[in-house]
Amino acid sequence: MNWKTAIGIIVSALFLFLAFRKVDFAELGAALENANYLYIIPVALLSLASVSVRSVRWRYLLRPVKEIGPRSLFSATFIGLMANNVLPARLGEFVRAYVIGERERISKSASFATIVLERILDGFTILFFLVIVLVFYAVSFPGWLRNASYFALIFYLAAILFLILLKVNTRRAVGIAEFALRAFPGRMHDPVIRILHAFIEGLAVLHSARNVLIAGSLSVLVWLPHVLINHLLLVSFDIHLPVFASLLLLVSLAIGVMVPSAPGFIGTVQYVCVLSLALFGVPREQALSFSIVYHASVFIPVTAVGLVFLFAERLSFTDIRGSVMREEKAGDTEP
Repeated sequence: MNWKTAIGIIVSALFLFLAFRKVDFAELGAALENANYLYIIPVALLSLASVSVRSVRWRYLLRPVKEIGPRSLFSATFIGLMANNVLPARLGEFVRAYVIGERERISKSASFATIVLERILDGFTILFFLVIVLVFYAVSFPGWLRNASYFALIFYLAAILFLILLKVNTRRAVGIAEFALRAFPGRMHDPVIRILHAFIEGLAVLHSARNVLIAGSLSVLVWLPHVLINHLLLVSFDIHLPVFASLLLLVSLAIGVMVPSAPGFIGTVQYVCVLSLALFGVPREQALSFSIVYHASVFIPVTAVGLVFLFAERLSFTDIRGSVMREEKAGDTEP
């Protein structure tokens, strides 16, 4: 993972440079000083509520694998998102699959497959919000956001089509994967193919239209609190914009954090906020001060609760890493 970490740090450093370039630090300090920080309380609660809904949605995706209670789902979800905030390369998704697999004695590959489905639902939900902005509001989209949106749409469509093919015609899907793997080192072949076969158990939810519909509906509830978070924090900085601006900011941030970056999406969040709010004439200093408080308001509560659950489960990242390495060495995809 070292090279991925290095790339992420370089990208974050570049975005931080672009975000802080030509900033008047006196005005930045004044904007931070004059903000109304009472809004952080509802923002933190909304952030935790969004993660809680995410854990409820995960229950429906995991249901074909095993019926799991709220305690395990809450714990694994918060631990995984906390790990995403402090570990590189979105390793929190693997941590979440590991935690729920260990606690509930289910296949970790199957649980990871449900997390992949969850992220695809997130992607389509964000694109749905983008369509709302396009249809109901007259706004001129910058080239970077338009191109990123096209890329995201193609990526999520390709991902869901491949997963459906993997479920209905495993042999053909595996054949496509084997063809694609020719471009990579040979040692990657067997582990990837083994994981694809283990994925099938986690894709059982695709047979239940009801569970998919419920999970899709909950996806909207996962992200709506973030629209309100954006709106409240903008008001806290005396930035009064229509609600659709908060919706557009959410879309921009969700697409922006797809770019590899350092843990916690440092730099990416700041630069995307500056670019997005510039569309509405918000000065760079004010947008940057908003991004700093926004980042802390959604980062700290989720990370803190995740650490509490990590300690409650008597786990450590060292233990998780050691167990995963032992399983990989043994070629075992089951708990």
